[in-house]
Amino acid sequence: MITFPRVVRSEWTKLVSLRSTWLTLGTAAVLAVVLSGAIGYGVSRSIDGGEPAPALSEAVGAAFLPIDFFVLVFGVFGILQMSGEYGSGLIRATLTAVPRRWPVVCAKAAVLVALTLPLMAVTCLASFVACQAFIGDGGAALGDPGMPAAIAGAAACPVLFGLLGLGLGAVLRNTAGAITTLVAALFVVPLLLGPALPGDREDAIMKYVPTVAGQAMYSVDGGGGPFETLSPGASAAVLVGWSALALAGGVALLRRRDA
Repeated sequence: MITFPRVVRSEWTKLVSLRSTWLTLGTAAVLAVVLSGAIGYGVSRSIDGGEPAPALSEAVGAAFLPIDFFVLVFGVFGILQMSGEYGSGLIRATLTAVPRRWPVVCAKAAVLVALTLPLMAVTCLASFVACQAFIGDGGAALGDPGMPAAIAGAAACPVLFGLLGLGLGAVLRNTAGAITTLVAALFVVPLLLGPALPGDREDAIMKYVPTVAGQAMYSVDGGGGPFETLSPGASAAVLVGWSALALAGGVALLRRRDA
């Protein structure tokens, strides 16, 4: 009998048995910590050269600057988790074994979260510590107000983009098309949408763009960039909504289309 826990176990086995999974996630995690340390070192040299010490929000932003890289990596990772099965033809066997289909997408989402969220929690904490260690007394500390929430937001942000990518992979089924759509949504749309909007609507709309909402999740003051943003908690809700919408669309189309 096919049960959801068994589908989850099957998807877990598929994901963790791939060497590329560990290579991709491990390399990205190490690079994030190294880059955060390098950024902290650069900030410390600037302070030694006479520049003022960064404000709390700036110190936190420096530590989590590599998160922008993680967002793209995890988004592509989510896409490949779904579209890879279409490319290899494995999706036919998967849907034959799970004819109701919706548990496949839900199980893939659960497995993605279970694998990547602990990794991101450790990576973000290590990145923060590495960056602030180089900055020294002018940096932030774990005991500063809002720091646990900022670290949690930094950990959750790429995972939510991974779910968004998973949904896009289910909707489009084509790796190249899904990655192109993801890159456009993350980088092209924010660049074009801001200048295209009237001044009185720019702040009102841009705060709901996935990239802006994601950046606001790991700020200590709700400032996610050059635009006015929602609070970190509200921004997280926005990104959850985008990810849920993509996954729901993937489930709906998967149930209607042939493999």
